[in-house]
Amino acid sequence: MVVVEPKNTAVLEYEGLHLYHAHRSNCSGRVRLLLEEKGLPWVSHHIQLAKRENVTEDYFGINPKGVVPSLIHDGKVVTESNDILAYLEEAYPDPGFRAVSDQFQPEIDQWLKLSGDTHMPGIKTIQYYKINAAAMKKTDEEVALYRRLQKDPAYLEFHGKHDLPGQSFSSGDADKAQSLMDGIFVNMDGILANNEWLVGDAYTLADISWSPSITTLMGGDYDFDAYPHLKAWYDRISKRPAFEKAITEWRARTWDDH
Repeated sequence: MVVVEPKNTAVLEYEGLHLYHAHRSNCSGRVRLLLEEKGLPWVSHHIQLAKRENVTEDYFGINPKGVVPSLIHDGKVVTESNDILAYLEEAYPDPGFRAVSDQFQPEIDQWLKLSGDTHMPGIKTIQYYKINAAAMKKTDEEVALYRRLQKDPAYLEFHGKHDLPGQSFSSGDADKAQSLMDGIFVNMDGILANNEWLVGDAYTLADISWSPSITTLMGGDYDFDAYPHLKAWYDRISKRPAFEKAITEWRARTWDDH
């Protein structure tokens, strides 16, 4: 887990839990879900990605990749959604979401790492392929600002697919991303055929991390019919009051809602 030293020093004065997030971002959603499951009060700083509210000097001064979410806890900044889950679990252990035996603890960490590692090459690639390139078009000024602020080569390459003339995400990109995700879902479905949850016999950070990603893919008409046990698992989680508040209600908001 990496604690960021922010260039935007205004956030060092924040007290309590503050979350910079976007309403339909699955990465944001998993953090909101854990906050609600733990019953923690938090201050919302909603970022409208469609309006490029994350591509500013101020926000890059909080999150050096310019992505959501970012958590500030009493002036301490933590980025990367799964790192935030681990941080919150350590800072607020009751109720706990690692309630499995020691032998299963590494499995939770593996699921968290996998959801982070596959977000861009898997889920994000699928979603961007399905979005009309014209809808994602930035002005020359917006492109120049992003390329000045963004220092991470992977993000520069990914977003360059829309920003550079004659480039976009291809059907080949989407097929490769779907193959990646299908491989994961085959494994998940096999586990859930005999277990209620992904790890051990408890609802853990692994379930909290992955369930909002299923929401995002379902919203893009991803076909889960081949994974009945995964669908049943998701149905159980989506009926939890915390999920309704953290995911369902936020996703129902329009771009202009704060």
